[in-house]
Amino acid sequence: MSYAAAFLGVASRHGETITLERDGEVLGTGLALLRPIFDRKGQFLPADLGLERREQVLCMAEAALPFAPAPGWTLVRCEEGTYRVVNVRRVTAGQELVYWRAILERGVEDL
Repeated sequence: MSYAAAFLGVASRHGETITLERDGEVLGTGLALLRPIFDRKGQFLPADLGLERREQVLCMAEAALPFAPAPGWTLVRCEEGTYRVVNVRRVTAGQELVYWRAILERGVEDL
């Protein structure tokens, strides 16, 4: 059993289905674990009318999704709402891509 298959087993049990979009085009659908990030400073940022909440989420998505960084906004849609991808990196074991690790930020319209 590969590491990616083991991760997919965990994601199928504890994760949820997400859809990746870029410029209105669906790139793929797959499983991911989404967990809120509470320990980072800057959850509340100055805005025109006081403070604005900036909700960030850690996303660990299956390797089959086309999560590669590219110009333009990549959006992740799930039951909880729409998130934009802030950054993404590959998590590997040797040469095998195990999963994608991304930091997501919830869209203001979803708060």
